[in-house]
Order: sequence, then structure tokens, then C-alpha cells
Amino acid sequence: MSNPSVCIIGGGAVGLATALHLARRGVTDVTVLEAEHPAAGSSGLSVGIIETQYVTPLDIELRVRTMSFFNELEREHGLHVTRNGYLRLAHREQELAGFAESVRIQHELGVPDATVLDRAAIGRMIPEMRVDDVDGGLYGPSDGFIDGHLYCGLLVELGEALGVKVLGRHAVREVADEPGGGHRVITARGEFACDVVVNAAGAWGARVAGLLGTEMPLMPQRHEAVVVHLAAPLPYVVPSVMDYTPHSGETGLYFRHERPGQLIAGLHTEEANEEPADPNDYARSASPDFLEEVAEKITSRLPGLRESSLAHGWAGLYPISPDGVPQVGPAPGDDSVIVAGGAGGSGIQLSPVLGELAADWILHGEPRAIGDGARLAPRREALAAA
Repeated sequence: MSNPSVCIIGGGAVGLATALHLARRGVTDVTVLEAEHPAAGSSGLSVGIIETQYVTPLDIELRVRTMSFFNELEREHGLHVTRNGYLRLAHREQELAGFAESVRIQHELGVPDATVLDRAAIGRMIPEMRVDDVDGGLYGPSDGFIDGHLYCGLLVELGEALGVKVLGRHAVREVADEPGGGHRVITARGEFACDVVVNAAGAWGARVAGLLGTEMPLMPQRHEAVVVHLAAPLPYVVPSVMDYTPHSGETGLYFRHERPGQLIAGLHTEEANEEPADPNDYARSASPDFLEEVAEKITSRLPGLRESSLAHGWAGLYPISPDGVPQVGPAPGDDSVIVAGGAGGSGIQLSPVLGELAADWILHGEPRAIGDGARLAPRREALAAA
């Protein structure tokens, strides 16, 4: 389809990035329908880390592609990116071999500064951190973090300048098939006819799929973050540190710089290993058990900051696919419904490439942004068996 009319359900980072990519390619009728306001869901609750320090070729290529988009927004449109660096820790020799391969792939894809650090270098970088159990780390000096609200606001601004309509307070109530093809999306404030619907509803993706007469296997999992107040500002900017290996089946501590004298910390996983949460009814504040676990892990990993204290915390949802891989492409049973989501806790950082792939499927009927994009197709065997 060269110039289809498109309704995107969901005004978070993925939906807005999809809208911008479509508009940049000349699609003139793009409408984003958001139940509340842009970034009202997980995008506004994210800690906003963006980086390329992953270990599988697909994960790396996705993130390298997406970082070029963030670089463009920073360079040409004023997106504020705090480049504090990103460090992924290794506790086993075999992890370091994977990290070395990651560096090789990143260099081939145009990331020149990714490197593997040994224990001593990590200790010099973060003197307050315990490293006696660390064998090394995968480090990207140019990685950083963004503010999810500001990022989504910029996507709205850029999209609207190209004719995208972003409509808040337009909760979708029903989707009907049009007699001649296409869909009629019925919201609380009006009806919208379109050729293609994009399901970019984040944690609500499975519910929206039901309205569309399709399926989207999804596990919305509740995850928390907390502000850590230091006894005194450090004389350096703390990099984002992830004590977790992707696809390991474990949950690990992460923390990053927020501002002088303040960190943000949480527990991260990319596996669907917890009970799904109701996106309309879940506890939004940090639980005592979470705060206790983070305090214990922070004290253990950062013994040089024992005088730090935990302040306010909050909770959001990771919309995780059952196999831990994002979903982008035609929905099972309906080529005119494009799924874009299931990225778990990586929705913000993967939103540019997920939006680009969604636009590929709409305009070309295949993924073109990355070579392995078909592995994200919602009709893959791993999801059919979920």
C-alpha cells in the first residue's frame, strides 16, 4: 500500500514512533488514538536507558539501529540525552566471551567505542562498587538515558508537523470491519475509518487485540524503580550499571545516575517469569518487599555508599512477550492489523526500530529496517504455542 490511512492505537513511544516513520515516508492520513495522553502508560514510567550492550546479534542490531534515531533527534531536534555510559557486568568467564563477540558485532555495525573492561578497570571507574565477584564488563561510553515524557513529546511535535493527528482521551471501545475492507475504530469521542490498524497499546495490547478480533500473547509484568539519595554527591557521573545477563532467566539489580547525589535503581529481567498484572488495576507505588530487596542489593554491590537512603518509588508494567522477543508485523489472521509491542522493559529504547519495522510491514509487506526483522513477526511458532 503506497498511501494507506492508518489508525494507531496507543500514544506511547512505540505508537508515536510508528506514526512519525509513516509520516516521514509520505503517508498523509495517520491518526494516533490514546486513551489518556501521550506517555501516560509505561513510556512515562520508564527509567529511559538507551544502549547497545547486548549479547545476541538480533538484540544488538535492533539497538544499534535505534541509537542512530536517538542520535538524530539529539543532533537535529534537541532531544536531551545524558551520556553517562552503560556497563553490563559479567560474573563468569563464558559471559566475557559473549561480551567480546558483542563488541565485534557492534564495531561492524558502526559502534566504535564499545569495549570489554576487566575487573580492575571497573573498580577504577566506580570506586564505591564491589568488584571482587566480577570478571569483567561490557561497556558503552556513548550510551545514556532520556526522559520518556520529553521523548514522546518530541515525537508528537515532529509527527504533527508532518500531519499526524495525535488524539488524547480517545479510548477505543470497539473496532468494526468495513464492508469494503479496512476498519472503523470507535472511540469515546468519535469514529475513525482506516485501511490499517496498528496495535501499539503496550500493556493493553492483548485487550486491544481482542477488540480487533486477533490475538496477541502478552504478559504485562509489574516492575518497580526507586530513587536513591546519596549521603553526598560523587565526584563523577555514575554510569548505568546492569547486573543482569539477557535471557539468563534471572533478575538483576540495575542503577544509574539521575542527578548529583541521586541514583535510580531497580530490578530487571526480560523473561516472562511472573504472574501478569492487570494494566487497569495494579499498585503504582513501590512495595516494601521490593524496597527491602533493592536496599540489600545496593548495599552489597555499592558498599562505598552505605549511607545512602531510598526515597520514593513507583511501579510500571513491562509488556513482555512469552518468548521474550518483541512482536512486530501482521497479526495472526489479519494482514490489515499490525502488531507493534511486547518489548518488555525495552519499549523506550526499541521504539524507533519497532516503529520503523511496523512502517515497513504497512508499506512494503515485509520488514526492511534490519536483516533479521522477520524473527519478530507475531505469527512465529514460539508465540503460536504460547
